Amino acid sequence: MSFFDPPQDPLPPGFPLAATDSSGQAIVEGSRVRIGVMPQWLIHDLPAEDVARLRAVEGRVLPVLEIDGFGYLWFGDHDPWFCLMPTEVTLDSESVPAGKATDH
Repeated sequence: MSFFDPPQDPLPPGFPLAATDSSGQAIVEGSRVRIGVMPQWLIHDLPAEDVARLRAVEGRVLPVLEIDGFGYLWFGDHDPWFCLMPTEVTLDSESVPAGKATDH
């Protein structure tokens, strides 16, 4: 399911971001990744309530809901409400991306 339309204008240099985590492992939509410390670029101008909500997911493993046209990873419970750069997360080694599971 796509929440975001693709960019209409040419992307700036360096975009789209490579879909690889902090250790170079490939990330796809549905991958489960561990969220590290919230980056300053995301929280620097937010109200304290929003910062607390984001800090509450630090250290948790969440599924990637979508990778947008710029390469940002989007997370949320049902709808995307925050994004991170792929290098700001780590693929959860115990998780298998959607569509990669095997039947037993």
